[in-house]
Amino acid sequence: MSISVGGVGNVKSNITIATTGTGEPNWSYIPTAGKPQKSKAEFVSEIKELAQKAALSTNKAESEYISRQVLQLRAEYLSDVAPNRKLLYQQAKNAMRNQNNNPKCKGIGELTLLDFLEMADGRGSSLAEKRFALAGGGALSCPILTSGGYGVEIECQGAKVLSNLGNGWGYEMTSAELSKNNEFYSIYWSEYRSVKNKSAELAELPDYLGDMPAFDRKA
Repeated sequence: MSISVGGVGNVKSNITIATTGTGEPNWSYIPTAGKPQKSKAEFVSEIKELAQKAALSTNKAESEYISRQVLQLRAEYLSDVAPNRKLLYQQAKNAMRNQNNNPKCKGIGELTLLDFLEMADGRGSSLAEKRFALAGGGALSCPILTSGGYGVEIECQGAKVLSNLGNGWGYEMTSAELSKNNEFYSIYWSEYRSVKNKSAELAELPDYLGDMPAFDRKA
């Protein structure tokens, strides 16, 4: 699995790369419609809890684990406004399967979309010149990569909601997702800074004050 974060800002160029070991998109980290929903209070509680853990963590491995949990929770948080990327991916795969006369599985499981694209390479007609309309309201295009072969771009709601240009599966956020993403990180960073500030204040206390009960310190 490969995961990298392009940042937590609010620009569309920030792309999360999330791919499983089998070459499929990793839906644990990629927002898609249909994920189980929680109440707003439950989400806020979990976001704050992760922010608290991140603020107090001093271990690199633990911090990386928390970061992955944050991305998973963010995918859930965005799911109520996210396009159905999972459905669009399957529809794109079906479109490529039809291009390749329904080839058989490779023996270790279902073929990925990239498998179908590899089979299409060198067939004479350039997929890069085609654009496939998907039933879910999106469109599939297959740009030629500089490294050879074809990449994947699925557009929907004015964004490239799922793509693979040779470095793993990534996505751009729609306008609705960007707004929800900003909301998510507003809660997260507010709690993170609050915990960090409290920790800094405690660290600055003289040793003899740090051991005193709270009411003695206030006196």
